[in-house]
Amino acid sequence: MATAQQTTRPKMAVGTWAWVFGPYAKQPLPLPEVARAVKEIGYDGVELTGKPHAHPEDFPTPESRRALTRMLAGEGLEVASLGGPVGGGSPFAVERTAYLGSVKRYVEFCTDAGITALRVSSGRPPESLPDPEAGFARLIDYWSVSAGVAAGAGIRLLWEFEPNQFASRPHDVRRVVDAIDRPNFQVMFDLSHAYVVSVAGKGLPEPGRPLKGGLAAFVHLLGRRIGRLHIADTAGETLPNGGSRRRRLGEGKIDFDATLAALREAGGGQIGDGWWTLDLHGEADATAVARESKAFMDALAARVAGR
Repeated sequence: MATAQQTTRPKMAVGTWAWVFGPYAKQPLPLPEVARAVKEIGYDGVELTGKPHAHPEDFPTPESRRALTRMLAGEGLEVASLGGPVGGGSPFAVERTAYLGSVKRYVEFCTDAGITALRVSSGRPPESLPDPEAGFARLIDYWSVSAGVAAGAGIRLLWEFEPNQFASRPHDVRRVVDAIDRPNFQVMFDLSHAYVVSVAGKGLPEPGRPLKGGLAAFVHLLGRRIGRLHIADTAGETLPNGGSRRRRLGEGKIDFDATLAALREAGGGQIGDGWWTLDLHGEADATAVARESKAFMDALAARVAGR
């Protein structure tokens, strides 16, 4: 059955964590400098990380939060979403009341700043977890309540699954989203993480295993549960901590054209919410790589629109 084409150009963002962690950890680039560089390259927006760029403790008043997004708007940038640590950390490491209290503070931050999406992560479960079912029950409980809090403020929760975090195997990702069953709780589909869990067969709880049909099959398994796209490449390798080992766009094994075609088909003609976010990690010159990546993404978007 034919689907409608995505006729509008995707909005393109980059995660500001590229200038905070890794080589930048000792001296993160201030957000205004990141914003100027990102806009000069031609991105439409940013996904914000927490400290030192956008954390509720550092912007404690509604006016300070509005000033943050006004500064970005002055550079011509939108805020695609805000990252963590939402909940104060992993649901497996933070007590329920404290986790939900943190979620509420982040939702208030977003409401004050005019941000409409929050990123959450499951984290790695403790070795003392009695069995995987207890982990699923805890995760679904925490996030069901969190999604309700966010929904009351008109905010979406976007879950970025990762191969070294709980419930990252393809069918488990779908299981969690379906169990929460709220329209404002969706998947942040990072292509490198998705490739590692579906093609390379990694994921928690162990053992992970390859998904028949690979990345395209994973896309169709989730369908419209996918709410946001993270653009990243990989050869399917993992880091010592079990996370995805990324490569620069076009240097890994991901077939971007085939994957984007699958995403558009599974999404009924639309790819997520229309944002494509570049997810960079560990680059010594994040600005230069963001520039190279933008050219790759522009060419990819043109090919998608031409189909």
